[in-house]
Amino acid sequence: MSNQFGFVSEETYAEKMDTLNQFMAALVTAQGGSLKPTSWSDVQAMVRAGLHSRVFAIGDQLTCKKGTDTLVWDIIGIDHDTPADPQFKHSLTLQLHDCYKNTMQFDAREAFYYAETEMPAGTYHFKLAAHSWYAADVGKSFQFTLTKAVPAGGQIVFVQGYDKTLVNGTVQTFESSTSTTVIETATMTVGTGGTGLGDLDNTVHDNMNSCQRALLGSNNYKESAIRQWLDSDKAAGSVWTPQTKFDRPPSWVSNTAGWTSDIDSDFLAVLGKTHIVVSRNTVCDGGGSDEMDDTFFFLSRREVYMGNEVASVVEGEPYPYYSDYSDLSAPGTGADSNRIKYRNGAAQYWWNRSPYAGDGIYVRGVYATGAMSRNFASYSGGVAPACNII
Repeated sequence: MSNQFGFVSEETYAEKMDTLNQFMAALVTAQGGSLKPTSWSDVQAMVRAGLHSRVFAIGDQLTCKKGTDTLVWDIIGIDHDTPADPQFKHSLTLQLHDCYKNTMQFDAREAFYYAETEMPAGTYHFKLAAHSWYAADVGKSFQFTLTKAVPAGGQIVFVQGYDKTLVNGTVQTFESSTSTTVIETATMTVGTGGTGLGDLDNTVHDNMNSCQRALLGSNNYKESAIRQWLDSDKAAGSVWTPQTKFDRPPSWVSNTAGWTSDIDSDFLAVLGKTHIVVSRNTVCDGGGSDEMDDTFFFLSRREVYMGNEVASVVEGEPYPYYSDYSDLSAPGTGADSNRIKYRNGAAQYWWNRSPYAGDGIYVRGVYATGAMSRNFASYSGGVAPACNII
């Protein structure tokens, strides 16, 4: 953690020319140590000229403003990531040194049923064919009676928590995936009355969602609410849009603007999209991986020196910041002081992008001890985004 650089304004024309002359001299002499960046555009110029490895070191820090807050970024990789734009060859990877002041829900509890066509008022039932936690309910059928129709495109959502029986639990109906106004609330009882909706288990079947995701959200990073927030500059209420027919608004939808909405524009201007890979769980998503190009992103389990989630999927390589300064002699899931991040002065659980591949709802992260963890997608955790100057 040898140096910290803070940039408050863009350079004047004369300063830009002076910096350009320094770059030219450094290129000729193959030296870079004497260069002193005074703006984010200087840093980008160094990266594009391939001089950044002579100016910066892993663990150096850079700062920018987000509203009235100062964000401190660690340099965690130099030419580690591949720019999504093939015309660029170099990158400087930054990650927030500590968690941002707000915790964030990864993804909301989803609907368990999607109304492809209008559902008239009446009694409906479904069979609980599998459940990951409440074994006593498995094999039972549950019924509920609606006094109001659910329109086409509407949803039915569970209200109770994951460790509770569905007996005498309640469901709520909504007219769409974006609506937060409840049409009505109905009580479930054991029974097979009325129209059958199908079997509810841990996978997804047509208009019946996974039981797991209906109780605790989805660990699919590509479709997650938090990924939308990371790459958005929109105002509160406009950040999130549903990615699947079962999607529901996250807890922060109405009161939280996009992550980039008030970050320094000169900092944002030097960032480029990074190509990232993330595993898919084997229960709801069929395994394999997703690939995407994002400006801000969460690190994977492997990238923070905790090894692969799935042997056949490589979610990037360990960043030198995590591998070179680890308490561990090899990638591992145990406590590691180098992975500890703080929020408001206290060590904080923080999100990775990797799923726990054996379930549809757990997301990997880092405990306050620096050990690997997993947490439900519908819970809130610390955020420490990464990005690349390209």
